[in-house]
Amino acid sequence: MAKVFIVPEGCSLITDGKISLLIKNDLKESLLTQGILRPHTLIAQNSSLAVHLKGRGFLSSIPLQGSNGIKMIVKHCLRGGLIRFLTKDIFWQRNRPFNEMVTNREILQKGIKTTEIIAAAQHTLVGPFYKAYLFSKELPESIDVISYCNTLQHCSPEQRFRKKKYLFQSLAKAIFKMHHAGIYHCDLHLKNILIQQRADELPEIYIIDFDKAVIKKKLSPRERIKNLLRFNRSIEKLRLKGGKITRTDQMIFFKEYFIYDSDTATLFEKNRKRYSALLRLRKVKWSFINLTTKMFTSSAK
Repeated sequence: MAKVFIVPEGCSLITDGKISLLIKNDLKESLLTQGILRPHTLIAQNSSLAVHLKGRGFLSSIPLQGSNGIKMIVKHCLRGGLIRFLTKDIFWQRNRPFNEMVTNREILQKGIKTTEIIAAAQHTLVGPFYKAYLFSKELPESIDVISYCNTLQHCSPEQRFRKKKYLFQSLAKAIFKMHHAGIYHCDLHLKNILIQQRADELPEIYIIDFDKAVIKKKLSPRERIKNLLRFNRSIEKLRLKGGKITRTDQMIFFKEYFIYDSDTATLFEKNRKRYSALLRLRKVKWSFINLTTKMFTSSAK
């Protein structure tokens, strides 16, 4: 590593050949015994036990050794955006998985519900290039917002409305709490929010994947709106594909959020027409991309 990395309290930084590992001290012995220093091999050896979860690539759910049923999610990090077509899983930003683990610890300390990262690994390839892995405790009985809304289709219209109203009010409260803590989530979308539903209990909201998150003392109303619009874009993209989230759901979400934040509500209303115009332009772009993708897919068959 080219620059000094400050190891957070309660963690250790271990280097073994081309592998650098940041790991929680209370789980160090068991994780090292389980083979965490060879993440690719660990995934392969546990392939018969692992449950593969859909995400950006695949996330493997592996039993955590000696933990009385707790499982860990092993994430082989993949790139997003257009650059993923050039370098699918190769990174060069220094200490990116380590920084995400440090950010995760800070976010948990602020009382934000998210999954806990227990280790992060960098496997050096050549020069500054490396592959990255993240290990986190699995959140049992949880699904993302899209999947949760799909499960409500079997409910009666009255039950579905009531459950979705509670869901989007809870989402607004969770995101407001995150913003109030000074956290700007750079990738806030429907897949990065998990719903934990236990029997006979109301669902709980967990916000995940704080890669590149920005933490400040305070977010401005403009920054909050920018983050809210980022989240709303994921809803609009889903609606274009026939997803099960309605305009009413969106209205419930924004109305609930603005109850807690009048300054942001005032700025939003002042610029509503401009935000709507920008969204219309984005929809044209998305429709063009979807059409082009279908054309290429059809011609390839």
